[in-house]
Amino acid sequence: RRKAAMVSLNIIAAIAATPLLMLLVSIDAVEQNEYGLMYNWITKSLGTQVYHGGTHLVGFWNKFIVFPATVQTIEFGERSRYSNAPMLHTRTKEGLGLHLSVSFQYKLDPEHLHDLFALTTVNYEGLYRRIARDQLLEAASEYEGPQYWLERHTIGDHMRRLVDQQLNQSYAYLWGFQLQVIDLPDKYEASITRTEVQRQIIKTKRNEQVAASIRADTDVMRAEFARKIQIVQADAQANYTLQTKVAEAEASQRKIAAEAETLGYVRQKLGLSPAETVHFEQLASYGAMSNATFVAGLPAGMETGVSAAAAAAVLPTSHLSIASHVLAPAPEQQDIRAAFLQKAAGARRPLLRASRQDIMGVFSDGAAAEEAMRHVGHDVGAFGPAARDLEDLRRPMRQARR
Repeated sequence: RRKAAMVSLNIIAAIAATPLLMLLVSIDAVEQNEYGLMYNWITKSLGTQVYHGGTHLVGFWNKFIVFPATVQTIEFGERSRYSNAPMLHTRTKEGLGLHLSVSFQYKLDPEHLHDLFALTTVNYEGLYRRIARDQLLEAASEYEGPQYWLERHTIGDHMRRLVDQQLNQSYAYLWGFQLQVIDLPDKYEASITRTEVQRQIIKTKRNEQVAASIRADTDVMRAEFARKIQIVQADAQANYTLQTKVAEAEASQRKIAAEAETLGYVRQKLGLSPAETVHFEQLASYGAMSNATFVAGLPAGMETGVSAAAAAAVLPTSHLSIASHVLAPAPEQQDIRAAFLQKAAGARRPLLRASRQDIMGVFSDGAAAEEAMRHVGHDVGAFGPAARDLEDLRRPMRQARR
């Protein structure tokens, strides 16, 4: 009975575990970097739906056939770690031996994975390697040796186009292409190197000539600009000089006109004769001199060229407020009158206020005294120092009379 019970339990457990086992067997997964097609191993048929990344319930009679969803690389070269095919050996158009190292990247077209499986099952990489090899060898034989030095980029583009066209026919597309190594015979490469060096030297010399020409043109332009600058500066200096001289001339002309107008006014107001006017201007010129000293009232016949010390002893300049100097030697009273009137009128205001007696004491001529009083005034107390100055003036005149 115990054995029968154990068998019954085993049968029940097997029956209970069968669905769970069937469920586990019916689950399959596709990685995130893969594409998957569902394959029925019972009917040997392949589905057309493409699965990408994830776990799916497919049934125990199905499984996924996966394809890479990432970029794959095929390299023809001698790098053992990266190359999956040997270097390509061919000849150039003129028959020189040529060794090429080429790599390219491709990616499968997910929309045609079913067609790709029907064409090569999962051995698509071998197909692509053969396609690329044929196209690369065909393109390499169309160029001569020097072109691999001068037109490397053009040759690479040509090879890329040919490989891409064939891959598109096999349900893939080219993602990248690199022409890594071009190996020609050593002697030929040495001759090409020498030729290229000479060409570079020639090109360098030509560039040097161009640079020298540009520098010469620059120097010419610099000299031309310097000439123009000098011309402009010279014109500016000339204009400046002209304007300055014109302004100075106009200023001098206006000054002379003002002096002439002033002199005419003085002559009109004082009634000066031409000789008196000349003497008036002479005394005015002496007055403008800071160190001029004159002595009035010296006896006739005495030399006028006295020293400054002697003149200062007779009549110090600092005591005069009528003018900046003492009246010139005047043996004739008419000269004293003209000097006094000149100093009185030249100030354009009364420089001295004195009494009638003071003025009459200076001038023996009553008309001259009246004229002086009219310009000077009458109030002696208004300017005390002026009266003292007048007395200093009158003293040498009295001595001259005696």
